[in-house]
Amino acid sequence: MKLGNYKQIPTIAALMQPFPYFAEPDTPVTEILRIMNEHDIRHLPIKQSDRIIGIVSERDLHWVANSKLVSIVNHDIPVAHVMTYNPYQVDINTPLTKVIFEMTQQKIGAAIVTSSDRLAGIVTTIDIAQALGELLESQFNYY
Repeated sequence: MKLGNYKQIPTIAALMQPFPYFAEPDTPVTEILRIMNEHDIRHLPIKQSDRIIGIVSERDLHWVANSKLVSIVNHDIPVAHVMTYNPYQVDINTPLTKVIFEMTQQKIGAAIVTSSDRLAGIVTTIDIAQALGELLESQFNYY
């Protein structure tokens, strides 16, 4: 994404990954891991009846795997038991800077992007860092 092409602050739509993969709250954790590994993603929105109810991150799954409860936890537990409820969501027309500042201040790893209250995309801190790197590289010379 080339942010240097904009004359004004773009919306979050400029950086989001459209039509992200998602899962339902009863999806087993093992299936979540398979989806994440297969598609090389670290965050997965959780939907129920077309409504976003949560998000699960690679970090959430590592916490479960490394927990002292691992010996009694069935890895086929539903993702609803490990996901974050009420994730950070923004409308597709939200200014990019507003999302970036909120994500950094609140230490949020991913924002779910919606359009008319429906899942439209996802943007992560990695997406933002990549775009910032490209912008800096296009605007400045090395030493």
